[in-house]
Amino acid sequence: METPRFDRHKHMDSDTCKRIQDLITDLIIIENCNSNQVVNMLYGAFDGYDYSQQILQHELLTQLEDSGNGHIANDIVDLAYIISNTYPKL
Repeated sequence: METPRFDRHKHMDSDTCKRIQDLITDLIIIENCNSNQVVNMLYGAFDGYDYSQQILQHELLTQLEDSGNGHIANDIVDLAYIISNTYPKL
């Protein structure tokens, strides 16, 4: 299955870029959190890859909820919906 692409330079604003950076930082500093796959998918958004469906189905979201980090999971879901629903695919 090929990952959908979008023109990040045309559609993603600086606020969304900052949100992605902040989420990556938040995930990296959580102890005992195996977030590497989701972090890599978030980095992929900077290159115009739409991993939103994989992110929304990833087990990390449940782990974050269970560990008291539901606010981070909610932010990741919000970001995935923005990428999935508002950026035209190439």
